[in-house]
Order: sequence, then C-alpha cells, then structure tokens
Amino acid sequence: MEDNQINYDNLLQTKCDSCGGFMEYSPSDEQLLCVQCGSKVKLDLSQAEIEENDFEYWEEKSLEELETETTEIKEVKCKQCGATTTLEPNVTSSKCAFCDTPIVINEAVINRFWTPEYILPFQIPKNSCDDIFNQWLGSRWFIPTQAKRLGVNKDLFKGVYMPFWTYDAHTTTSYIGERGEHEIEEYESNGETRTRVITEWYNTSGTVEVDFDDVIVAASNTLPVHISSRLTNWDKENLVAYRKEFLAGFITEIYSINFVDAFEFAKNIMDDEIISEIRSDIGGDEQKINSHSTNYEDIKFKHLLLPIWISSFKYKEKQYQYVINGRSGEVYGEYPKSIVKITALVLTIIAVLVILYQIFN
Repeated sequence: MEDNQINYDNLLQTKCDSCGGFMEYSPSDEQLLCVQCGSKVKLDLSQAEIEENDFEYWEEKSLEELETETTEIKEVKCKQCGATTTLEPNVTSSKCAFCDTPIVINEAVINRFWTPEYILPFQIPKNSCDDIFNQWLGSRWFIPTQAKRLGVNKDLFKGVYMPFWTYDAHTTTSYIGERGEHEIEEYESNGETRTRVITEWYNTSGTVEVDFDDVIVAASNTLPVHISSRLTNWDKENLVAYRKEFLAGFITEIYSINFVDAFEFAKNIMDDEIISEIRSDIGGDEQKINSHSTNYEDIKFKHLLLPIWISSFKYKEKQYQYVINGRSGEVYGEYPKSIVKITALVLTIIAVLVILYQIFN
C-alpha cells in the first residue's frame, strides 16, 4: 500500500468482502487491496481481444439509442478549470483533481456516456512519483537552481484515469503541387568562376493512400494542449477489458469531447503523416503542396481510460502543472526557466562562433 491517508469522497469505491472496508487497486500488487485488513482480490489482467466500433454506424445514433453501449454516470463539473469527473452516489464533498478547487456537489447531474471499453491499469505506484519527478526536474538544465531544491510533496499526487479515443482509418488523398530539382550553375564574379544552386520547378499532381491504426486523441481539454498532446506513448498491446474495480482508489475523468468531435483532432494528426507521404510521392529535391483533399474510409474507434499521476508545484507565486505517465513513468509538464542560465548559454554560443570565425579567417 502506498498511502492510507486517502480522501475517499473523491474516489470510486469498492468494499472489502472480509471486513467491509475500502479497497483500492494497487499498482505494485496489480490487484485490489483492502486498506484496513490487507485482503487481496485478483483481477483479470489478460490482454483484451480488441473490437473496434464502426464510426459511421454509431455517428447516426443518439446517446438514448446507445443504451447497451452507454452508462448513466453522476458527474460534476469544476467551475474553475472545467474538468468533468465521476462521483459515487454517497459522496458529500470533493475537490477537483486538476486544480484542487472545491466542487459543488449539489450541482452534480446524471448523464449518459459511452462506456469505456478498455483500460490500462496503473503500474507506477504513488510512492515512486516523487523520485521520478525530482529526477526529471533535475535533468532540466534551464531550471533555476533554487527550484531544483524544492522537493515534491508526494501527497499532492492524484491518480487520474483520463479518457481517450483511438481511431483507425484508410485515407486517400489527391494533391496538386510542384517538384523542385536542383541544378549547379556556373557564373563569373570578379574574374572568378563560381557555382550556385538553382531550382527548376515542375507542376505535379497525384494520389496517395495511407492507413492509420490507433491514432490517439485526448477526450477532454482539461490539461493544457502542450501536455495532453504528448500523452501518446502507451503500451496499447496490453489493454485489458474495462472493469470498474480497476478504478478503485483513483479519480476518473469523464470525456468532454465525444468521438465525433474528437475525430477532427485525429484528422490533424493524420494530416501530418499524409503531408509527409505526399512530399515523398512528389520526389525531387524540394516540394511544394498547393492543395490536397483527403477522403476517410473504414473509420473505426474505441474508448480508453489511461492512467496518469497529476500534480503541480509553486515557484515564485506561479503554479507549474505536470503529469506522470502511470505506465511508463514519463514526465510531461511545465517548469520555470532561469534567464541567467539562458543568457549564459547564448553568450557562450556567441563566443564560440567568434572564436571559430577568427580561426578560419
């Protein structure tokens, strides 16, 4: 057990059959553990047989028509940051996992949501988070020395299951562009023969096909984009079938972006790879893409819950938020930067360039 001092009002709860106490999922034991008597309950951690959902079929359905695929959940929205999290029926008080703002429980409502289909349970225990974060913070060269010495209060870490969508698709993209080919040209300057590179441009067009598998998109906008967009490194081959027991002892955020709207974000991710494929198809030494149009076919999706440890620290009256991947231990977040260190680096680079210039001239 990592920490018995837990506010269970914030968490989905599971009762122990032996003593009636609270149980929580233990990342270290990979099973349910009673915080009172120590009883353990094994959970099925075998890899799930993944079944994707047909996008076009479900896009035409309303949530009311999706009774077998959805669940009624008591949800409450944080007025400060907008995060939407689940609550148990008997909860009387709670704080937002993302900004620690007290939540108004009497404003909780019951809505219907797409049921999570798969989950990656936590593997990184809470008592490892402070060491992981301090190592990460210590490796940031530009951080002020004083900030490195702050240390982290591990009690501030909150385990959160964040909602994600993944998408598969077959894409066909037509494009119009130009291929640039370099040629070496000789010319006279001050009585000397010199060479320069010129580029000849040729109109081109074509079609490329790209298949995508498991393009992952955050299903909420609670975290800053520069953090949530980097939460892509997951061992999805180890996904297990969703069970509520995995959530015991952790906070679960409900998606605020449905699978239809989130696909627009997935398109942006796909487009980067499509652009790369177009450039490869154009060939030559340089490429210009004047226009392109993509058709998406055989679109599939699924709903995941993925684990993160979330926290923040204060330095000089400013709050810096960060998260730890609950599977890999990777850290993503914000940190203060020392103007003195940045200036020193810039001056050093300038000095080196001056010395090199003097040497070669």
